[in-house]
Amino acid sequence: MTQRRFVVDDHLLLRILLDEEPDELRPGGGSVFTTGLWYQRMCRAVGDHGVVGFFSRAIGRANPPVAAAAIQAITRLPDSIELISLRELAWPMARLVDDGVRLNLMSLEALAAAEHLDAELCLAVADENPPLLAAAQARLTAIRLID
Repeated sequence: MTQRRFVVDDHLLLRILLDEEPDELRPGGGSVFTTGLWYQRMCRAVGDHGVVGFFSRAIGRANPPVAAAAIQAITRLPDSIELISLRELAWPMARLVDDGVRLNLMSLEALAAAEHLDAELCLAVADENPPLLAAAQARLTAIRLID
């Protein structure tokens, strides 16, 4: 039996790194993947001390040792989180556009990752993305919002 795969957005990735993974994310276990652009957006948000938002609030409310571990994990993503490369996704992304999918680059990468990996695409409710949800549903790609 193949292990289930989940492509997570940056909000869910941070929750995993803070040891706050939602129980409903992977109830039966499985592998976690994220995309380069979601990872970069999280790094940028955490690295810019002038920005106050979801990421800085989440780290600020965490236990200091957990927050420090999360920041270390953000700067050097743990091996337990797979980061799928544009080397693998550039062509699938081009094929999506050729098929008529119209999304921004971040969403296009996420949809291509989920389809390329035969994975479920998981978005935090805070990161709800109607165009991505609609495109995934139209293509019968598993997608789920997680609170």
